[in-house]
Amino acid sequence: TSRGGWKSELQINGTAPVIMPTTPTPMTTCPSEAPSFDREAGTPYSCSSSTTDDVHLYWTVDGAAVHMALTAKDVSGWLSIGFAETRGRMDPADSLSGYGMNVSTQKLLPGYDVSEDNTVLTDITNREISTLTIGGESYRVLRFTRTVASIPSGVLSVNYAFHSTSNTFPSIHTSRGGWKSDLQLDSTLPTSLPTPTTEAPTGPPAGCTPSTLPEFRCMETIDTKTVLHWTTLSNGTVDAQLVVAQNSAGWCSVGLPINGFDMIGAKALVSDGLIYDMNGKTSASIVQTGDRGGFRQVAATTRSFRKAAVAQVSGDQVLRFSTDVGTAAGAQLSLIVGYHGSSSAFPATIHSARYGLRVSATGGGLEAIADNTEKVKAHSGVMVAVWAYVVPFAILLKRFGTDLLGTVWGYPVAFILHGVLMLGSAITTSIFSAVAFKEFRGDAQHYHKELGNALLVVMWVQVVLGLAAPAKDSQLRIPFVVSHTVLGIASFGMAIGQMESGLRNVEELYTESMKKNLFGAMMVGLCCSAVSWLIFFVMKKMCTRRMAVLPDENKGFPQIPRGEEVTTTVV
Repeated sequence: TSRGGWKSELQINGTAPVIMPTTPTPMTTCPSEAPSFDREAGTPYSCSSSTTDDVHLYWTVDGAAVHMALTAKDVSGWLSIGFAETRGRMDPADSLSGYGMNVSTQKLLPGYDVSEDNTVLTDITNREISTLTIGGESYRVLRFTRTVASIPSGVLSVNYAFHSTSNTFPSIHTSRGGWKSDLQLDSTLPTSLPTPTTEAPTGPPAGCTPSTLPEFRCMETIDTKTVLHWTTLSNGTVDAQLVVAQNSAGWCSVGLPINGFDMIGAKALVSDGLIYDMNGKTSASIVQTGDRGGFRQVAATTRSFRKAAVAQVSGDQVLRFSTDVGTAAGAQLSLIVGYHGSSSAFPATIHSARYGLRVSATGGGLEAIADNTEKVKAHSGVMVAVWAYVVPFAILLKRFGTDLLGTVWGYPVAFILHGVLMLGSAITTSIFSAVAFKEFRGDAQHYHKELGNALLVVMWVQVVLGLAAPAKDSQLRIPFVVSHTVLGIASFGMAIGQMESGLRNVEELYTESMKKNLFGAMMVGLCCSAVSWLIFFVMKKMCTRRMAVLPDENKGFPQIPRGEEVTTTVV
């Protein structure tokens, strides 16, 4: 006979968490998705949104009132707009319907039980139903005015229904639908956020810089325009505020990844006031969840925003959020922060700066990882060049070039070139690995760091063995050849695995296009090396067989025993 619930969580342990705003926050821009339609002669509605090409919703906020119109193309029957209690459901809802020349309000109960009810939507005035021509097309139009004060936080969950020909209401509809996310009627961002309260003690823990904001304990300057403030509470909650200074022309975001710093699978709070599901690297795969902050029930296995709000203060973009990290020793919160300084088109424009951050849930420390896109390109490009081009060519020289290139100072040219190329490859790999270790730190995944360290060890052992190669008549020659060959095969196989691991990191942490370019370069090098090996192998086999069938006098000079004196006459 009755039901209900609490709108927010109950705090059991008695501590006072940081209070974050629970009201939805507005979009930075007013949408304009439908053909222009005048509210009054010469004064079009300022905002519009469409679910299909045939159904549009228009509105204009004018002081304390919001003027609205619902239009349906090629409809002559009844038309209804519903203001639902729950987004995505048609019922329960309060509705306004126009049929014939009549307009009335209804209560839509669960089970689609419609009843006339003049006690709902009492703030609506100037209601009318008509048929008009908009952009050369015939539309059924339901107009009305609501008071902004009657709309909680200026946010509406809107549905519609209509019958294409019948004005007998409420006959069963011929079409219905709704908006997948709430409609924000106000088009401006708030200029301030409610001040949170903090639990005692208020002092910052060891290992973090004290925040300059009284609401938070710690802060970290990420770059010249980006600062993160945060407080870690005893119940395992982190409350934080990201400030991107003088970025009103762009966008900023903070993401909660579920796998390292991989953006795929993350939830992202963006300065447009929306939360997005980052389902992939392309803009088409980044989907609005429809959430605008406030309490969200979160699955236990998925980290997400418990509370969120955005604001724009004197040109600074501010994102405030709360999330859980737990109270286990060493618990950390991973964040991905990004922004674009001149374009507000998210996610159409890729970030101009990106950082991975880790906040300690117990000690308060933070590790900032800069956007190393260019350095990653250099690191990846050099490694692909070394292991897909230079190393295979050096091995090819040693294997097939000895008989072709002759000797210099008594040493085979192929051996000298092989040694120089391999030593240079080892030095280059070491230098760029050191750069990666210094610059990228914890950014890499898929055992890329561990495999890289193992490859460095094996590679340098291989180089030292090559430089200390015993003479051909030494008893150590056979063990040397076996070990050098085995280590060479092992190091090259490890390099292939390392490049594959690196490509996965590039795709997940940066862009898919960068990964495709590097993968293409790697495959070209490996394929060219494989073809070259095959050609030289076949040529050597053919030459060997040809030498075997030639007469003895055509097989070259006979071998002369050492110590014999040979006299030749040159004619």
